Amino acid sequence: MAKKKSSRPARNSAIHSATSTDAFDAARKNKLRRYPSPEIDGERLYPLADPAVSPGFTIGRKDSVFAIGSCFARNIEGALHRAGMTVLSREPDLGPIGESVGKASTFLNKYTAHSILNEMRWALERDSFPGEKIIYPLGDGLYCDPQLGLVRLPFALADIMDMRARYLDAMAGVAQADVIILTLGYVEAWYDRELDLYLNIAPPPRICKADPERFEFRVLGYDDVLDALDGIYALLKAHRKKPLKMLLTVSPVPLASTFRDMDVMLANTYSKSVQRAAAETFVADKPDVDYFPSYETVTLANPDVCWARNDYRHISPDIVARIMSNVLVSYIPDFEAGGTYHGRPMTEDAILATARMLAKLNEGPELAALFAQNRHILRSDEKLLARIADVLQHADLPECEAEVLDEMVTLAPQRPRLLQRLISAVARTPDSTERTRTLLALHAERFPTRSDFRARVERSLAALEDQP
Repeated sequence: MAKKKSSRPARNSAIHSATSTDAFDAARKNKLRRYPSPEIDGERLYPLADPAVSPGFTIGRKDSVFAIGSCFARNIEGALHRAGMTVLSREPDLGPIGESVGKASTFLNKYTAHSILNEMRWALERDSFPGEKIIYPLGDGLYCDPQLGLVRLPFALADIMDMRARYLDAMAGVAQADVIILTLGYVEAWYDRELDLYLNIAPPPRICKADPERFEFRVLGYDDVLDALDGIYALLKAHRKKPLKMLLTVSPVPLASTFRDMDVMLANTYSKSVQRAAAETFVADKPDVDYFPSYETVTLANPDVCWARNDYRHISPDIVARIMSNVLVSYIPDFEAGGTYHGRPMTEDAILATARMLAKLNEGPELAALFAQNRHILRSDEKLLARIADVLQHADLPECEAEVLDEMVTLAPQRPRLLQRLISAVARTPDSTERTRTLLALHAERFPTRSDFRARVERSLAALEDQP
């Protein structure tokens, strides 16, 4: 039997081509051409990955944003909202059912490119919406909506359809937003053969048991993902009056489990790889779509700081802060970042997040450099300063430790142990006798009854002075 030929044009074979002259010229100009090593650009990879981007467009501070996709899209929404951006997709009004479901539900998440395409088409071309057909009865007054990830809806069908209409109204915001952020989740998908429709999540087992031939599990391929992305792009171009600006990402959140007879780690690697490959091809010929490396930022970073809840799945808010800082600094020309790390601008939230991660990794020299450049930001968090000081003490960096303790003493001048620790750190630095005695005088003024501590330090100073 002859192998079926792909209907996709030959662009799959090469997404970029250049003459030898142009290729060598590009290589000479690309300062990030070589993979980081301990000797060259190692800080871009370890301890915290920091992939660079090359924006194809700019975003205004007052531009509105619509984020859609897997659960990582919710992280993006929150970060952009805290940065002062207008996020149209955040907390839509879904009526009483939406309020009862609450934020703990995953009903705002769209896990596959096809489920994103479904909702966009239904929202922008309302006549295509299947209506009650996509709400499956479970019996006993219960319903299921696999498109929204709601497997148990104890509500009247009319009320469910009202919530559904509200959701599509909110989804129609993709035509109004200035910027679309689309996050791809995974490629394990379920298909309703009767409705000729991909679902967002697996249908409940009781529905499958009642009609085992209706639903089919599918693992999507490269062309499947690319076709869905092309469909999304065509819809947006057809229904938007504003110029399109899209950031496409691949979610770093791995599969929780797989329906395939294989190790879930292998299934997840395929899922992310095929979507990453399709994304690269998709953006290659579209000046209004950029790929943003959220996936790389997480998967290349130290796993000790990647995950929240210690579950290897939910992304740490600190990593999200760094990702969104990269978006804001890279795409908004007049964005005032406030901080800097390794010479690159960074938001204040990302500076604080970076300090927390470096402290967790016990990266003393990196923390010292970060503090030196961002003292004005880090001084706002007394608890974080204490963690930084502990790491610097462990790394035997007394001068840097003293700088941090100096800020802590300023924040809490009536805590004797802080001032004593500062004096001890200063005393361990070279040529520090004069400053140590100045601090001892301050200690005597604030805490006159703690003379034993001062006596010990004076003895140490005298011993040092007696040395030849």
